[in-house]
Amino acid sequence: MNRRRLCVIGLDCAAPELVFEQLTPRLPNLSGLMRRGRWGRLQSTDPPITVPAWVSMASGLDPGQLGLYGFRNRPDHSYAPLALASAQGVGVPRLWDMASQAGLCSTVLGLPLTWPASAVRGAMVAGFPLPENADGLTWPRSLGPRLERWGGGPYIVDVPDFRRADRAALAQTVRTMVQRRFAVARGLWRLYDPDLLWLVEMGTDRMHHAFWRHHDPLHRLHQPGSPLAGAIASHYEDLDAQIGLLLAELPPETLVLVVSDHGARRLEGGLCINQWLLERGLLRLRVEPAEGAPLAPAMIDWPRTKVWSDGGYYARIFCNVAGREPQGAVDPAAYDAFLAELRAELEAMPGPDGRPLGNRVVDPRQAYAAVNGAAPDLLLYPGDLAWRAIGQVWPRGGPLFVQDNDSGPDDANHAPEGLFIAAPAAGQALAQAGRQHHGATLYDVCPTACSWLGLDPPAKGRGRPWPWLDQLDRPRGR
Repeated sequence: MNRRRLCVIGLDCAAPELVFEQLTPRLPNLSGLMRRGRWGRLQSTDPPITVPAWVSMASGLDPGQLGLYGFRNRPDHSYAPLALASAQGVGVPRLWDMASQAGLCSTVLGLPLTWPASAVRGAMVAGFPLPENADGLTWPRSLGPRLERWGGGPYIVDVPDFRRADRAALAQTVRTMVQRRFAVARGLWRLYDPDLLWLVEMGTDRMHHAFWRHHDPLHRLHQPGSPLAGAIASHYEDLDAQIGLLLAELPPETLVLVVSDHGARRLEGGLCINQWLLERGLLRLRVEPAEGAPLAPAMIDWPRTKVWSDGGYYARIFCNVAGREPQGAVDPAAYDAFLAELRAELEAMPGPDGRPLGNRVVDPRQAYAAVNGAAPDLLLYPGDLAWRAIGQVWPRGGPLFVQDNDSGPDDANHAPEGLFIAAPAAGQALAQAGRQHHGATLYDVCPTACSWLGLDPPAKGRGRPWPWLDQLDRPRGR
């Protein structure tokens, strides 16, 4: 009886232009998968960020269906601070849950938003975010001591303080993290002999944020001849070597999916979105700060405030609606017209040079199949993600644009397209192998995996299985 097995290798923030163009000759294992499989760009979620993107990829559902709009979300329509997302708030089955329900064995390693690790038919090692020294890293708990033995040192979930760390030391820490994570992946494969292995490596994201200026000659901070110019390329070479070691463990007919949740692009600076709202009278403060300060709920004059925002790689725009928020200032009858006017102003916003900044604005009601939880009224991508959103406020007349990031030095923002490669681990190639597949979305990954493993796809999923995998025999049992 044929046993179809699946290995998903997630590379957070891996950029398609690097893997498919700039670095291809230096990546023999990824290039080999491309030659014997299909590959292409993978449209991410709105917003294109680690959370919710990996949850959407593993469940097939969009952020609105999940009620997850980022790492931090409004717990309700009060003025309480945003709450950090965790696995308990996901509330829908992900691929490994579906596989476990069908009696298949899954090993899950480093997937964001899996802490605390939950029971699966197999094993789970939780991914970030998780508290320092937190319990619940592994399921079963007895798996914990094996991680250090397999990895040859303490298991590294993520790089602490990656924005402020010494760059050379950061690169070495990422390299060690990659080596140990892939060693654990090989150990899990040998121990559990699973139907599904899904791992996610965070190092690529950390390297892009820390080293993009050294890689990209068009970056405003690029220094020709920098000794760190090859750091990103070296990281991809390390990844490729580790992928090769993992492929050597897999039966040749194992389907391998290499995927990233979003891409990367150079960062030009920050748009001070709350300052922009303040200058227009849409945000009112009880007391103006003496200098730049994070916007806190206690600072806001709520009865006179119509809009406020939370910053980050993108901005979440919240309207203060009467009857929805406790001290709402926007008339519900005028809400649609108010939101349309606000959106038009955001889209027409000029940049520091007076030319249009090129903002992109997303309305959750239009972007998602459902809108659950206390969703943002709008999502704003400053300069289509060439700029990030700064949540700080200054006295009136303060800056609308800054070069520094309010959460620490950062060279890159996210791009809306990640990548995928789908191929057998070795041996026989797919029909029409080596061809690029266009139009793939992150939502396609879960139904494609379900089709391969013989599982029913998510009933309300947004994606479709990739049709060219029908060329391969479907599973006929274990």
